[in-house]
Order: sequence, then structure tokens, then C-alpha cells
Amino acid sequence: MREFSQGFKAHIEREATTLCWVWKLTRQDGNVLGFTDHDRDVNVDGTTYQAASGFSPSDIDARLGFALDNSSVQGLLSSDVITETHIRAGLYDSARVEISRVNWIDTSEYGLIWSGRLGDIQIRDGQFEAELVGRAAVLERSTGRVFAKSCDASFADARCGLDVNNFPPGTTCPRTYNACQNQFQNTVNFRGFPYLIGEDAAFSAPRETDQKDGSSRYS
Repeated sequence: MREFSQGFKAHIEREATTLCWVWKLTRQDGNVLGFTDHDRDVNVDGTTYQAASGFSPSDIDARLGFALDNSSVQGLLSSDVITETHIRAGLYDSARVEISRVNWIDTSEYGLIWSGRLGDIQIRDGQFEAELVGRAAVLERSTGRVFAKSCDASFADARCGLDVNNFPPGTTCPRTYNACQNQFQNTVNFRGFPYLIGEDAAFSAPRETDQKDGSSRYS
């Protein structure tokens, strides 16, 4: 639940409001850029939000709503200040994004609607499309090593240890233990877990005929 000031709450509850959208980009180098859909520049807490053609309020309502996780917004990077050169140089990679609603008559009345980071940025026909990545996306990322039966090394990389020049052009590896053993004779560098049991074995109940002496199930 968002916490708004009493003044902002009172304003948004009126029948007629003077609200606009503002969004702030904070680059990795600390450079801050502000934009608004209002027809004049808006200053909020010392940040000037430039009047520029970005995404419309209806786009924000429909695509961001008030509970955005991940979405993409076209036109977010349409200002002349944000150039293709800067994007390709990576200046906006993982830039922090803060989207707020502001009373443009009294800018002390505002509320933060969403915050996150820029993800993938695509350049298409002179337009920019930026992915907005919410904080919940951090919980969806895999961290550390993933345990699986297949090998997670790339063929002939440092972890694999093979020399691609020793194989015919176009050779690929299916990343299975059998291929590593029989095709490449490289099981010492196999980066998977071939004896990892599956769900059926993990959840199956013991049977009376099973041997229960603690020995390997792969004899």
C-alpha cells in the first residue's frame, strides 16, 4: 500500500484535479533526467522534469496500472536528450526509473506510483522501446549454480576443457553424460549431475522388495 501525504490524498479525491505524470531516470553514472507529460516543465524536490513527448497517461494507466512488475513502454526514451549514441554506449543500462503523479499547480503534492529499472532497450525505426523491470523481478532470477542432469558448460569453453580445433567444423555437444563419455571422452570435465534423481524417485514410497542398505542406486 502506498503512503501519500494528506495534501496529495485530498487533491486526488477532488472531482477536478491538476495532475500530471513525471518520470525520473537515474543513470549508473549518477546523471539524473526528468520528463513529464505536462505542457510545461515541472520542478519537484529540486528535479526539473522536462515537457517532452513520452508515453501518455492512458498508456500508463493501461500498461503500468498501479502494480507493475514487468512491462515495456514505447516512447519513454523519445527526448532529444536521450540519444541513440548514449543508449548504444550503455549509459542507460539498468538505469533507475521512478514514476510519480504530481499536482502541477502545487508540486509539493505528489506520490510515487512505481519504481524499478530499465531492462532491455530496443531501437526500432528511430523509436526507442524500453523494458521496465520491477523489483519483484529480482526474486525471479536464478542465483548461484543450477543443479541439473545436463552439463551447463558451453562446448569447448574453459570449463569444458576441450579444444574445438580437435573436432570437425560444426561439431556440437548435446550436453549429456553419455555424449561426454562416449563421444568426447571428457567425463572428468562434465559439469552436470547425471545421477540426480527425478521427481518420481524423490517422491516415491519405499517398497518391501527394495534393498535398504545405503548403497548406491546406480550399481
